[in-house]
Order: sequence, then C-alpha cells, then structure tokens
Amino acid sequence: AGNFFCGWLCPYGTAQELCGKIGSLFLKRKLKMPPALQRYLQFSRYALMLALLALGAQAVAAAAPINSYRSFMALAGGKVVETVALTLMGSFLVIALFFERPFCNYVCSEGIKFGVASLTRLFTIKRNAATCVNCQRCNQACPMNIQVSTGKSVRNAQCINCFRCIAACPSNGTLSYGNIGFQRKKETPPAPQG
Repeated sequence: AGNFFCGWLCPYGTAQELCGKIGSLFLKRKLKMPPALQRYLQFSRYALMLALLALGAQAVAAAAPINSYRSFMALAGGKVVETVALTLMGSFLVIALFFERPFCNYVCSEGIKFGVASLTRLFTIKRNAATCVNCQRCNQACPMNIQVSTGKSVRNAQCINCFRCIAACPSNGTLSYGNIGFQRKKETPPAPQG
C-alpha cells in the first residue's frame, strides 16, 4: 500500500505538519520547489544515505585496537552529537513553517525504505484523464511535490498516501484510491482467410 507510515504514523512528520499549519496562519500560500528543481532534489535523500553507508563502511574498516580517529570521535560524541542532531531537527521544523515536509522530501533515510517498497504497491492513487479539468490543484496540495496531474496513477517513491490530492480535486471521481489492476493484453483475432 505504499508509504502509509510516513503519511499517518511518523511522529516527526506529524511535527512538521503541525508547524506547517502554524505557518499557514501567517502565509497565504506555502513555498513550493519548482518542478524542474524538485526532479533532482528528490534524490538528495538517496545521496545522503549512500554517503552515510560509505562513512559506516569506513568506520568498520578502521576498527583497530589503537585508532586515533575512533578515539577522537568518541570524545567528540555524546553531547556534541545530540546538540547537532537537535539543532538540525529544530531547523527543519522552522523550515516546515514555509515549505511542506522539508525533512521528508529531502533528508529522511527511513522514507527511502518505505519509498522503494511503495514502488511495488498494488493500491495507489489513480487519475481519470477523461474527467480531469487540468486545474493542477492536486499538484499544489501534495506536500511531497509530486506532479499528480501528469499520469494515470501515482507511482512515486515520495508519495506518503496523505490523500490531499484527492481532497483538493474539484472534479468528482477524477482522483481515487484503489487497486491499480494489471490489464492483460487483448489478443487480436486472426484475419479471416479467404
């Protein structure tokens, strides 16, 4: 079913949502990343994860009985690491006043696991192009900056199943949530012999 955890259960996602609601009290409209830039920035969390894996591999390789790097990191750890982490998390909550879910969009490593798994989902948001009026309200409503109005269904690792796009759609029944279904190819009947 996709990223339900991110959209409905994640406590930090909820904190960003609350900050977003506070920001809406003094902002008419939230700032949005331009689609051309979003196309590339959405991969930033994957690049960050690869960098963290590389650092982790380096730390494992450097696990020797006497290691000055490891000793320094142990001394620098503790309160310094906690302070940096809290500062970063607080900064993203402040940014969430102006942008929708900035941490989820560009940094969250947990979202990578759920996002990759969601590419195989059987249930998703579907779009009926025949009844779509191309108002793009679904795109504006999406906190993950997905261009919902461009496809038949949302097959995006960023989608958190918040259903804001469905709620924002003015054309009844254009967006729905359900089984994507796999259609079999119709076999063409053989041409009559004659």
